[in-house]
Amino acid sequence: MFFKLLNKIKMNTMTKKKILISNVNNNEQFLLKKLIKLNIIKFIFKKNNKYILVLNIFKKNKLIFKIKNLYKPSNYKSLNYKNIKKINKKNKLLIISSNKGVLNNYELEKKKVGGILIAYIWN
Repeated sequence: MFFKLLNKIKMNTMTKKKILISNVNNNEQFLLKKLIKLNIIKFIFKKNNKYILVLNIFKKNKLIFKIKNLYKPSNYKSLNYKNIKKINKKNKLLIISSNKGVLNNYELEKKKVGGILIAYIWN
């Protein structure tokens, strides 16, 4: 679901590549929209059933964001509303899949819902 795309983005950050070409399914499109809102991805182009992603994670060859993939289909971590409130006090950014869609932890606290942890982003 999300883990293949996140691993590809993570590998591009390790090899310092700014452009990623990948197949994206419907579930991953919601994740891409969230990464654009968080300014991690600059642009998305669609060409012949493949997506070309331009990453915005470098500034003068230094990483701005680091991404850790926490989603595994066999072993996933779910967070409830109380845990998300504790995390928001520590100013960490999490991307979480909930019944309201793919949201970050600040949006989940406003909507008072929990979900399955997908990724952890820090700088």
